[in-house]
Amino acid sequence: MAAFAALAISSICSYAQDLNSAHQFIRIPRDPATGAMAGAGAASTFTTSYSAFRNAAVIPFSDRTVDVGASFQMWAPDGVKSNNVAAGVAYKASEKFGFSVGFAYDMGAEMKTYDASGKSTGKFSPSDMVINAGLGFKFTDKIGAGVNVRFSSDKVAEGVSTSGFGADVFLMYNAMPGLNLAAGVSSVGSSVKDAAGQSFSLPMSATLAGAYRADIDGQNKVDVALDADYFFTGGIGAALGLQYSYDDMVFVRAGYHLGTDKAPLPSFATIGAGFKYSGFKIDVAYLTANDVIGNTLTIGLGVAF
Repeated sequence: MAAFAALAISSICSYAQDLNSAHQFIRIPRDPATGAMAGAGAASTFTTSYSAFRNAAVIPFSDRTVDVGASFQMWAPDGVKSNNVAAGVAYKASEKFGFSVGFAYDMGAEMKTYDASGKSTGKFSPSDMVINAGLGFKFTDKIGAGVNVRFSSDKVAEGVSTSGFGADVFLMYNAMPGLNLAAGVSSVGSSVKDAAGQSFSLPMSATLAGAYRADIDGQNKVDVALDADYFFTGGIGAALGLQYSYDDMVFVRAGYHLGTDKAPLPSFATIGAGFKYSGFKIDVAYLTANDVIGNTLTIGLGVAF
């Protein structure tokens, strides 16, 4: 029963590897740009629209004043079959201060429901929701910090829902031109109780991240991002992502995510591309090399200036 309850509470719309934590859907990559880099990019500043989902400390270090994005995601079409929508906005109010908000809603595949006698009672679609708000502040030209607060909820059966509150807290360090380092804790927050009253923690982790941009000749640039999470339930997740960009207009991306048995997400590979013109952008990410969540497709539109 405990395993069943944990699977239900971690959401049918997500992918549960760790039966000791709940609301694992909050760790799904929503941004198609960093999503095409296997979710790596907690220290990257080339995109900040979805920073409320991860690390708001990047906002004051970005060269963009406003970054807006919206995405549609077909999550695990060969598995749980969830259609997800998300949006995020980041605003750099000054050279030292910025804030962001984000929202995601996951819609699981419709399933039949039955009563205790096995009689069909109709149909039901599980769902998840995430609401984020973030604040980033730069103390000096080199050092900054960010805090995100988050409300998450899921509906796993008719009349059965759970909710939780969490936060991400990061320190950011611009070690040298083009190189950012970040460290913090992710998804730290309240416990979540199932219908039987059993408590589960959020997928909390200690996070280290680095991002480096190599400017080859002014038009050609290469970004490398590496994120690593140690989950407090014992799992490890690590993501390495690469991006090549030409004239800040054409983008090609790839990445690999390693997830151990107790991490919220399993191992997978990603590829993707993007195009930006006059501030408007379109990004696509494709997740593969996994039997359960493979063939996930994320498409996003946005504007940045």
